[in-house]
Amino acid sequence: MKLIESDGKRLLAGIGISVPRSVFVRSEHEWDAAQASWTGASYVKAQVLRGRRGRAGFVRKAETLSDVPAVISSIASALGACSCAGWLIEEEMPHEGEQLLAMDIDRRDGRLRLTVASEGGMDVASGASYMFSDPSDVAALPLDENLKDIARRLAEAMRANDCVSIEINPLVKRGASFVALDAKIETDETAAFRHPLWEHFTSLPAFGRERTPYEQAYDAFRKDVGHRGTFGNMIELDGDLALILSGGGASLMALDSLSRAGGEPANTCEFSGNPEREAVRKGAAILFRKPGIRGIWIAGSYANFTDICETVMGMLEAIEDAGIRVPIVIRRDGPRKDEAKREAITWASQHEIPLLFHGGDVPFDESAKELMRLVESRQPAADSR
Repeated sequence: MKLIESDGKRLLAGIGISVPRSVFVRSEHEWDAAQASWTGASYVKAQVLRGRRGRAGFVRKAETLSDVPAVISSIASALGACSCAGWLIEEEMPHEGEQLLAMDIDRRDGRLRLTVASEGGMDVASGASYMFSDPSDVAALPLDENLKDIARRLAEAMRANDCVSIEINPLVKRGASFVALDAKIETDETAAFRHPLWEHFTSLPAFGRERTPYEQAYDAFRKDVGHRGTFGNMIELDGDLALILSGGGASLMALDSLSRAGGEPANTCEFSGNPEREAVRKGAAILFRKPGIRGIWIAGSYANFTDICETVMGMLEAIEDAGIRVPIVIRRDGPRKDEAKREAITWASQHEIPLLFHGGDVPFDESAKELMRLVESRQPAADSR
């Protein structure tokens, strides 16, 4: 279950992470400036399950508390069909710096993965990932003591709240402390019986629409695939690039890098853990069925427990099954990466498909630019099959 920002921040506040003072209302008519415990400028945030709200115009500033209803109305007019659970009105928080802190769990061995990027906000470019087994292990990480404290709290919350992932972007620095200005949290829906308080969370369909036929087919695949590896939600979008990503924070970095490079996803999903080759082939095949795909990006962070060769070759077999001939860029690293590179390049040569294989030393930005270079040098999507 993906939480709206308001619910996510309630969870963060409950584990001792600082969040701005705020008021949640269902509509502009519920707003009363007397509800606010602060004065001055505020940010009005549409509570939608959509990334890049700032770029979409779904987060806007109200210079005074009395301006809030007008700002809500202006955002509402831009929402279109996107489902909105309400409005979070939040005090402005001047700050000295922004960064990203994200945590997810490796379903194969239960270890936690922490991703830290020194610059947060809408354009995350790079970051470092750390794997560990117990919240106490955070003490050994090369981080600021305040960040260690936040990371430890996130690790404890992951287990206590059955979270699949927690992402704070941006986490802002104010003096010696940090404040979470956003919260993207996903919980394991199958654990709801252990958390009666979840009933008070706001349920909202992602992207404000019903699942598409491709998404429904992928959902059916996930139900039957078994428990080895992690197959995240597949989201169908309006672009022409198929994306298979890996790692919560790394996936966000990849999406931002692709946006900066001028690319738009046709669909995106996350494969992680150590899934079987045939399962990867079946899952990836659903993504590649969508007409009009002009390029494929397989990208992720360093994977300690994923057989990169088996995973990559499963994806290439799915491309072959789909009968598409489009540029491919792979940016993966981990066990058997060198074998994966050799086999992928051989496969691409046999099928006369342009393919680049990048290791973890190639930044996401550079990998995304190379994908766009290959795509733009090829024929239109109608000629790619």
